[in-house]
Amino acid sequence: MWALYAREVKRFQKIWIDTVFSPIISVGLYLGIFGVVAAGRSIGTVPYISFVYSGLLAMMIVNSSFSNPSFALVIAKNVGNIIDLQLVPIPPWRIGISYALAAFTRSIITLCIAIVVTIWFIPGPYLSHPLYLLLTLFLTGLEFGMLGVIFGFVAQNFETLTFMTTFIMQPMLFLSGVFYPISTLPGVWSKISLLNPIHHNVNLLRYGITGYSDFNPLWSLLIVFTLATVFFIIMQVTARRSLRMK
Repeated sequence: MWALYAREVKRFQKIWIDTVFSPIISVGLYLGIFGVVAAGRSIGTVPYISFVYSGLLAMMIVNSSFSNPSFALVIAKNVGNIIDLQLVPIPPWRIGISYALAAFTRSIITLCIAIVVTIWFIPGPYLSHPLYLLLTLFLTGLEFGMLGVIFGFVAQNFETLTFMTTFIMQPMLFLSGVFYPISTLPGVWSKISLLNPIHHNVNLLRYGITGYSDFNPLWSLLIVFTLATVFFIIMQVTARRSLRMK
């Protein structure tokens, strides 16, 4: 299991520009745009640029954790070395966890580099609730790492995976409150936004960094933990069916 984890870590280390620096450049561009457009604005007591910054970090973790195992598994199917996973003498759920942990590792490395590069341009506060922040990082990395494993096993080719990413993941990310507080949405839309599961990851990470929260952070933490548990069960079933020798 740990050998498989190490293999996946070494795989994304060989393509640093794509796996690590590409999302950091995206965050820098977003910060440049919002820094100019929303200069001087604030959400409550939190500067708007800090509000967006915390959301962008959450978006980076979700994207990095999801994309790493999903693309790795689709590549394995296309080049034919998925047989390695079918023959390896460990249970399917451990294979899934290995990929999810490697995805979590990638997201943390990317996050740390992004913070070192960009934190100097962001006004405080930087760390309001460290315990919430640590729990959010761990649960979010594993949660979307396991979701990436599920998508990777289900998708048969890159077209299917791209469809899932474009029409499922990206809309949910952009409507999760990364760039705006959902409490300002009119009417029932603020309630509907709470049904977006990614919002609770964004909300928790933002609360850990800035202290701002659109929703009770304890409830968000419970929802994230519940989803991570559900994804683990689905991942185990999907991995077992996908790796069954034919």
